[in-house]
Amino acid sequence: MRSRYGLLSTTSAVILFILLEAFSIVLVVNRGVVQRYKVLGTVRSIESVVWARTSRIGSFFSLRPENERLAAENLQLRQQLARYETARKELDSLDRIIEPEFTYIGALVVRNSVNRQHNYLILDQGWKEGVEEGMGVVTSQGVIGVVGGVSRHYSYVFSVLSTDQTVSVKLAGSGAFGPMTWPGTDPGMTVLREIPVHIQSAPGDTVYSSGYSTLYPPDIPVGTVASAMVSQGSSQELTVRLFEDFRSLRHVYIVKNNRREELEELYEKVR
Repeated sequence: MRSRYGLLSTTSAVILFILLEAFSIVLVVNRGVVQRYKVLGTVRSIESVVWARTSRIGSFFSLRPENERLAAENLQLRQQLARYETARKELDSLDRIIEPEFTYIGALVVRNSVNRQHNYLILDQGWKEGVEEGMGVVTSQGVIGVVGGVSRHYSYVFSVLSTDQTVSVKLAGSGAFGPMTWPGTDPGMTVLREIPVHIQSAPGDTVYSSGYSTLYPPDIPVGTVASAMVSQGSSQELTVRLFEDFRSLRHVYIVKNNRREELEELYEKVR
């Protein structure tokens, strides 16, 4: 019993001491501004430490789903990297050089005609520079013609401004294609035929090379639609205003189709 009374007495004394200390602190804080700020500063410091520890604990637990997401992302990136590495090794193991489909030879126009029914050009590049019969000739603004004859230093080109020359072209947007020919009058205008009547076209629509031949690369801008009319009730004829001014033509590119022989061989088999 005495030990119990002793424990209660000690506990009561501690509680009384804590209460008196708290009461003393309150009196000090209320009595002076300096003392108040010192005590409040100490309290705020303690609170800051507690908040920081609490925030770290919360961040630790919230990092788990974020870590799981990053782990899944890293796995996906590693798988992609592995596929790329495999593809790179396979490409490195290929014992061949990948050749582009088209290569070009720059040339200057030596002579040019625009006032005949069958116009032509003469260029300053010949077989010495690798020019061959049947190669196409283009500029960045259109299709010019096809090489019809070659000498050592020169080549003869059948101009598209010839009534017997046909170029396969297509309309921007719809992709509808057809043969474009020169009617033999204005060197700045050609006619695109065999466009279905349901294809919508408007003045200003761009016309491009279709790429459906071994002569010219696809998507060379050729001109714009100037007008349209129905022909024989089943198709349209579109008048095309050419981008290229043949009267002032100077620099051209001779096109070498590096897959021409393969394509022509295939064409012969399916005919």
